[in-house]
Amino acid sequence: MTTDFSDLHQTIAAILEKEISEVPESYNKKRPYQSYERIQFPGIRWSVEKRITEYGLTRFLGADKVVLDIGSNFGFFVTEFAMTGGSAHGVEWNGYLNDIGRATAQALGVSGKVDFFTCSFEDFIAPLQYDVVFSLAAFYTADGHERTAARDYFGKVEAMLKPGGVVFYESTSYTKTEGSEAYSHYLARTSVLDWLRENMELVEEYETPSGSDGYFRQFAVARRV
Repeated sequence: MTTDFSDLHQTIAAILEKEISEVPESYNKKRPYQSYERIQFPGIRWSVEKRITEYGLTRFLGADKVVLDIGSNFGFFVTEFAMTGGSAHGVEWNGYLNDIGRATAQALGVSGKVDFFTCSFEDFIAPLQYDVVFSLAAFYTADGHERTAARDYFGKVEAMLKPGGVVFYESTSYTKTEGSEAYSHYLARTSVLDWLRENMELVEEYETPSGSDGYFRQFAVARRV
């Protein structure tokens, strides 16, 4: 039997109407940015489920895990992580998107396993140490947020991980052609990899094509030693 999520969709639509009108840098002006198959909600990017599968994120999840999603956007990843039995936090500066996350978690019955913090990551004070921190296209973002130095951003990530805890990094989309705005994202990606190699155990790193020809995304897994 298919669950009816029409009420949740209406709630999300109402929140997005306010968000689009009041947040100049909204990613949702053409259509919603994130998508989530579990609630039959379409968006611009691959669904939460597909990204979890493609990125191999299930290996980091479990009933005994406490995870953080930086730049949690609609909160769909946070909710899905909680569906695995663990608990999940999201930090997102856009409070409208956190409202969507809370509504989604409530509709799926995992409100008690999630928490959302409305602030930039720079201002976030972690209430505990995490087993896993996810930075999914959350560093050096196109809207101009989270553009601190890699050492500041990932140094903070390292400090909030438990010993042996891991960070999973997905870069923003970049090109290697000098002179473009997208090239600055490539430089940011490079600074992240350099910092991870020098300060953590870089367990895994790979690059994949992203969208248009000549664009890429970087992925990396690093462990706190």
